[in-house]
Amino acid sequence: MKSVVLLISFLLAFWCSCTSATTTPNPVLQVVRDIHGDILTPDSRYFVVSSAITSAGGGGVFRGFGAGHDANFVCPFRVVQSGRDLYKGMPVIFKPKAAKQVEITESSDVNIEFYIDNPSGICNNTVWEVEGFPGHDIPMYLTTFGEAGHVKNVASWFQIKKTGSYMYKLMFCPYGEPICSDIGIDYTAGRLLAIGTGNTFNLVFIKDTNIGIKSIV
Repeated sequence: MKSVVLLISFLLAFWCSCTSATTTPNPVLQVVRDIHGDILTPDSRYFVVSSAITSAGGGGVFRGFGAGHDANFVCPFRVVQSGRDLYKGMPVIFKPKAAKQVEITESSDVNIEFYIDNPSGICNNTVWEVEGFPGHDIPMYLTTFGEAGHVKNVASWFQIKKTGSYMYKLMFCPYGEPICSDIGIDYTAGRLLAIGTGNTFNLVFIKDTNIGIKSIV
């Protein structure tokens, strides 16, 4: 009985934290495009960068600590937006839940992983997830302790939705629409990406054209 009450409490808190929700999903999934109009694919890397038109400045996202981090943590594990406008951050790879999907589409589940060139034996935590889910604390921050490819690990699946011309937002829809929450930025915690922040991180995708070793397979 206690677990049922906790679940109901979470759903209510999660619903209230949603900054937007789609109640009439488009049955035809639209492809996601980078700033040059090219379709995003699972075998390419992309920078996730703030949209200067609608966002509150800053640059791309990277793996970091945020403000006031615990010195006991050696490896960075938070998803952070840079405060520097010209810094594109760390590239990511999008992995669709559907294994045979060759294009990234809106409103479909994807894992998001930071790309590491020449990885070492430590600090290889790269997969995004919502920390503390399911739970009732708001905001819930994004960490890199997720697991890729695990269908039942709902905390590691995200969706991409269009907000303008080549502009998008990331959403967390653990139980499907309309129970979705925008990924926003907690500026008080050092620009950490999270759900339940009361704002939306509007962004664009920039393809990473640098040559490197693909460390995430």
